[in-house]
Amino acid sequence: MKTQGVNLENPPMKDLGRLSKLMTIVAVAIVYASITGLTQEHKGTQVDQR
Repeated sequence: MKTQGVNLENPPMKDLGRLSKLMTIVAVAIVYASITGLTQEHKGTQVDQR
């Protein structure tokens, strides 16, 4: 039976350098999105929620 979801213990990508870069990029993107959202909230800018 196949598992569903993300399996971080046994990733399909075996190159640890590339995996590390990918995780760093994802972390930076999350931080950037959070800061952008907090800045817009602080300025009182309405965000279009579709």
